[in-house]
Amino acid sequence: MAADQDAKEVKKGSGKLLIIILAVVVLLGAGGAVYYLKFMRAASSGAAVAKKEKPVAYALPTFLVNLADPGGKRFLKVTMNLELSTKEATDECKSKDAQLRDLILTVLSSQESGDIVSPGDKVRLKNQLVKALNRILATGKVEEIYFTDFLIQ
Repeated sequence: MAADQDAKEVKKGSGKLLIIILAVVVLLGAGGAVYYLKFMRAASSGAAVAKKEKPVAYALPTFLVNLADPGGKRFLKVTMNLELSTKEATDECKSKDAQLRDLILTVLSSQESGDIVSPGDKVRLKNQLVKALNRILATGKVEEIYFTDFLIQ
């Protein structure tokens, strides 16, 4: 009888030990998962960002256009730089210079002076130009446009 009681106590003790071991394994697994998600994934996504090409600047000449105001007496003088996604896009811009310039002149000359006065209006104009230019480019894209000179007269 004493042997049966000792065997039951050993089974109880080993059952508790097994539960403790399982709990430790689960906690270690959860800790490892949290570590991976927080630190390792961030490091790997940082490496992917580091591999991305640096944007390339492409300077355009100054544009001088009549605005679409009634009477046609107002004009816009604007100089801008394009931020391109790849170096190859620079070569494409050079080869499509006439198309790009024509498109930019068309978009700029369709504006009225009252529609491009505020900073928000200029952002809208930039977005309009980016969309239009990206329809022409195939090897890269315009990421951003920077106005370096903007004068309405």
